[in-house]
Amino acid sequence: MERIVLPMKVHAVKLEYRRLILDKMIHGYFTVRRGKKNVVITHDPENPRYTTRRPRFLSVNSRLGKIYSEKITGYLKIKSEYDSLLNSWNSTYSFAPPGVTFPIKQFYDPHLMNNEYYNRQKEHLGKYLPDNPTFSEDGELKSKNELMAAGLLHQMGIPIKYETELYFEETDETINPDYLISFYEIDRCAYLEVLGMNDKGDYAVRASSKINSYSKAKYRPGREVIYVHIYDKHNFDGAYFVEQVLSAFDCMIPDSALEWNVDLRTVLVSSTEECEVNPRINDQTAPAC
Repeated sequence: MERIVLPMKVHAVKLEYRRLILDKMIHGYFTVRRGKKNVVITHDPENPRYTTRRPRFLSVNSRLGKIYSEKITGYLKIKSEYDSLLNSWNSTYSFAPPGVTFPIKQFYDPHLMNNEYYNRQKEHLGKYLPDNPTFSEDGELKSKNELMAAGLLHQMGIPIKYETELYFEETDETINPDYLISFYEIDRCAYLEVLGMNDKGDYAVRASSKINSYSKAKYRPGREVIYVHIYDKHNFDGAYFVEQVLSAFDCMIPDSALEWNVDLRTVLVSSTEECEVNPRINDQTAPAC
């Protein structure tokens, strides 16, 4: 499918989340010097001596170099994500991204479905074994629709757990949701049900019963649980799936979490060799929400 376009609030949250992480990280890059690979430290919050003008060069094979190499690898990964998000923002909007107030609080969270909740859950607990399972990097899945869904969730950068276990006290039953997905930037997770094979009567009845159980237990559609109905079993609509997931993500971000009309924003430059933080002034304001 074509490039995934993030809703504005999701885009802003992902940007600011990574910017704040980068502010606290050791900055640097890798280079080859005199035929040997070096890690170069240009900023260390605990050692102000290292700057872009006075960097520290270390062999990646030295004891200290190995420690810094791991940290710089992590830094470059987050910075690459940030640069990609920033370039996408600048190509989409004519105004600077807003600030975001973290942590983002939910107005109502009956099941405390936060990052801690996500991390506690175990996966691959389903007992049903299909005759023709689908194999993927996430293990053994039960259908092509689940495989397509997993691929798009990875593409969106959303962590997933397959077939965790959920007990409904109201109906005294235990189910294995298709996925538990993590919106970790906002300390939130949700169950995701991919509902296909609606042409089969028995499956449609089970799907309706599952939705009813979620509702009785106060799992709200688009909040604690996301339903994606696949009506054509021969054609998985990736764009529709992405839209449903990102729409739910966007609705979990209250408008009050975004700080508009910020005149001075700090952004990281794109070059991997220039790692200082520079001011960015934008006099344009965001459109009314």
